[in-house]
Amino acid sequence: MKQYTFDINGHQVEAQYEETFIEEVVKPLMKQWEEMVEKKNHRIIVFLAAPPAAGKSTLAALFEYLSIQEGGKRIQALGMDGFHHYQSYILSHSVEVDGKMVSMKSVKGCPESFDYKRFKTLLEKVKEEDIRWPYYNRVKHDVEDDVIAVHAPIIVLEGNYLLLDEAPWKELQTMCDDSIFITTNSDAVKTRLINRKMKGGALPHEAVAFYENSDGKNVERVLAHKLPAHTTLIYDGKTYKKSK
Repeated sequence: MKQYTFDINGHQVEAQYEETFIEEVVKPLMKQWEEMVEKKNHRIIVFLAAPPAAGKSTLAALFEYLSIQEGGKRIQALGMDGFHHYQSYILSHSVEVDGKMVSMKSVKGCPESFDYKRFKTLLEKVKEEDIRWPYYNRVKHDVEDDVIAVHAPIIVLEGNYLLLDEAPWKELQTMCDDSIFITTNSDAVKTRLINRKMKGGALPHEAVAFYENSDGKNVERVLAHKLPAHTTLIYDGKTYKKSK
């Protein structure tokens, strides 16, 4: 196992990957994307979708890190978390969940708490030009605009709902050049999600309640309503492998 430390939305996050996974899955994908850039002669967008806490942010960061180490085409990892609605909006709005109106704050992270129109607009722009991308600050729990300068020829864009088979999200599929989905189960990510919430300042009982009312439902929603991906990875809570 090789261990890495990445800065993910303001937090230092450690991740471990088996060397066979890096050599047999990660690096071949990187080579494939480099060839796509040469063939298409324009920026390519790779969707990396997964349920919450399945490791999509750290895997995207791994692609970026290895691209620098390997000296190949520069890969840049971007996230869709910067397209949450602003915290002021979330605190003042409600959303329908299971037929009931609830505060958006209580289910923050669900598809409805994202600004889909703004996300689609910037996604269309980034395919054609260098722009500045928003960032989600997990310390401030809010969006910061125009933080990340996008310049790389290969963008690995990670997010929960990039391959969600629901309107309007399913319209996004035509905007990617390649796609990866990480499949898992709720048992593999439950502890990580609860610990993440406590790290953000929630008390243990609050973190458990948020998992039951929001995060856990989002996990099941992503797994139950996903579009096909070109590559499917399986995460068991510790390691990754490619689905056959």
